[in-house]
Amino acid sequence: MRYGRYTTIVVCGLIIAFPLLYLLSGSLMSFQEISQYPPKLVPSELVWQNYADAWDYLTPRTVLNTFIFVISVLVLQLAICLPAGFALAKVPMKGTAILLAMFVIPIFLPANLTLIPTFIVTLELGLVGSFAGLILPVVGHASLGILLFRQFFATFPGGLIEAARLDGAGWFRTFFSIALPLAKPVIASYSVVTFLTAWNMYIWPLVAAPGPDTRVLTLALAPLAQGDFSNISPAVSFAAAVVAMIPVLLVFVLFQRWFTRGIVGSGLE
Repeated sequence: MRYGRYTTIVVCGLIIAFPLLYLLSGSLMSFQEISQYPPKLVPSELVWQNYADAWDYLTPRTVLNTFIFVISVLVLQLAICLPAGFALAKVPMKGTAILLAMFVIPIFLPANLTLIPTFIVTLELGLVGSFAGLILPVVGHASLGILLFRQFFATFPGGLIEAARLDGAGWFRTFFSIALPLAKPVIASYSVVTFLTAWNMYIWPLVAAPGPDTRVLTLALAPLAQGDFSNISPAVSFAAAVVAMIPVLLVFVLFQRWFTRGIVGSGLE
């Protein structure tokens, strides 16, 4: 029974990992090998030049733009969501239920429904084609993060907060000295998800900042998905996809322990 369970897990894992393994294998093939039918699974010779060509196609500026966009969104959303979630959970105030309802409503709205109004506001503010227009509207979609951190702080031991308040600590000091250090697991979980979401975002960068000075990796990779390989080898396209995938994998590996604790635990040691 145990061997059957392990076999099932291994088979399912291989099925899930096969597209990634073939992507990596294809990125090291020559044009002739990757164009063969039936497809060849293992390259006979490793063609590392594909990665050099992919880097030239993507350009360092596009990679830098992507990091600026993703890190800015992540940092600004954390700066908004963490104190807002703590305040909604622990700071006594009137109208908390109304505020929570206002944060819940945007979660149920389809992203395409708010795309045009968001673009019009960005256009009227003169931010289209700039990093501010690319970043700030995404940062504003922080309802889910606020509710996530609010739920975490709602289960936070009230005794720690009361002890800090009795010692004369204000709400800001209580948040930064007591609550924030113990919120590392949920912060890591939210950071991984937000990083992945922003890294893979395509529609909003296409609408708000498609120019070469603000172009991100998803916009650079999109033409390769159309299947027109007249100017670039499909193997180079595979290599470009691998290059775009590496930062996401590194972030997940580095934050995996905290991410797992944030999902299955309360965040308290």
